[in-house]
Amino acid sequence: MKSLLTIALVLMGTSAYAATAGIGPAGCGLGNVVFGKDNQVLAATTNGTSANQTFGITSGTLNCGPGGMAGMNMFIENNQVALENDAARGQGETVATLASMMGCQDVNAFGSTLKSNYSEIFTSKDAKVIGHSIRETVKKDERLARTCQHIG
Repeated sequence: MKSLLTIALVLMGTSAYAATAGIGPAGCGLGNVVFGKDNQVLAATTNGTSANQTFGITSGTLNCGPGGMAGMNMFIENNQVALENDAARGQGETVATLASMMGCQDVNAFGSTLKSNYSEIFTSKDAKVIGHSIRETVKKDERLARTCQHIG
């Protein structure tokens, strides 16, 4: 029991540090909570080995902040390079996470739409502009507009 309390205190301290210090390029997730902003390689590796980042975003835990549009924009900002790469291929963890955040049932169609509209979506480095472009692209796609529940 004593060791569980020690682990909980360490994780809470790390979590508090990460929240005040900001989130690095590895984004939110268990890796951010455990390793903070200082060790992004280990944080990214930890985030990439499971669905903890997706869970954190949908639940608002693991330093992933609020859901909705703000959460989506935060996710884009923290994972912009990976998202651009995944969107160019039309698949990948960041595409699947965004599809989940937007309530899209068909991840493959979502990824395909991002791929075919890549040059219209990624016209800026501003996460809010990219997020708006993604939402507008999804709204214009007939099948995604019907199946994505959180497109704003």
